[in-house]
Amino acid sequence: MNVYENSTKVFSGFVKKHKYFFEPLEPKLRIARINIPVEAYASFILMMGATSALVAFLFLSLIGIIALGFSFVGLLMNLIVSLFIGTFVAGFVYLYPNFKINETKDKISNSLAFVALYMSTLAKSGFTPQRIFEMLAKFKDYSAVAAEAQKIDHEVNKLGTNLSTVLERAIKRSPSPEWTEFLAGIRNSVVVGGDLPKYLAQKSKGFVQEYRRKLESFSKTLTLLMNMYITLIIVGTVFFIVISSLMGAVGGVSTTMIKVVHYAVIFIGLPALTAMLIIIIKSSSPWAE
Repeated sequence: MNVYENSTKVFSGFVKKHKYFFEPLEPKLRIARINIPVEAYASFILMMGATSALVAFLFLSLIGIIALGFSFVGLLMNLIVSLFIGTFVAGFVYLYPNFKINETKDKISNSLAFVALYMSTLAKSGFTPQRIFEMLAKFKDYSAVAAEAQKIDHEVNKLGTNLSTVLERAIKRSPSPEWTEFLAGIRNSVVVGGDLPKYLAQKSKGFVQEYRRKLESFSKTLTLLMNMYITLIIVGTVFFIVISSLMGAVGGVSTTMIKVVHYAVIFIGLPALTAMLIIIIKSSSPWAE
């Protein structure tokens, strides 16, 4: 029995009474490819929130009693903080499908230029749309698009479903507006009998131009971030250390306290800010896949 079944047993009654609050999760779970019933996932949200709050309350109470002794005011503060932590965890789990959808959307958007070129080349070589998606499903360099193509290939070539119907389903579950538009154009070419190679060639040119624009924008953003990093973080840290050392030499500030602050800035603050910068760069990079 997994955690979702246990959560459902405990919270299914509450979830059914407040079903309206969790209904928006259903399409998001489908798009995010989280194959869990809405009721089970909603119960899991409540379980994670309640468990986090309980663990946080026990931990804070234990630390508080050991450090400061027993106090009703302390217990009340611990309860408030624990409820906040539980709410935060529940909110994060509730929004997790959105994070997963956005991640997949970015991956698809960043790879569409290369995927469209690949599909255009295959179409010009005489491959059928079914065969194109079959080969695209093996294109593991771009895993997000390959996963979408694999689903299409499975429904068409394994289950024998009509391609236009499969593409319509893929459009409904698509996490990316650009991918949705791209699939809609392919479906229209298949249904109406349009010139698919010409359509793919035109779309690939458009995606390449958009990708080039993203690269130029990212280049400017990267230059700005690096200037800020050197000016504010590196130079700022050195300036802070020099000024605080002079304050310690003049007097009025404990030398021990200054050393503690220096160590905190160098070994905690600087790495933390650097890590944040790396995360920002990685999230805004058009090469992210």
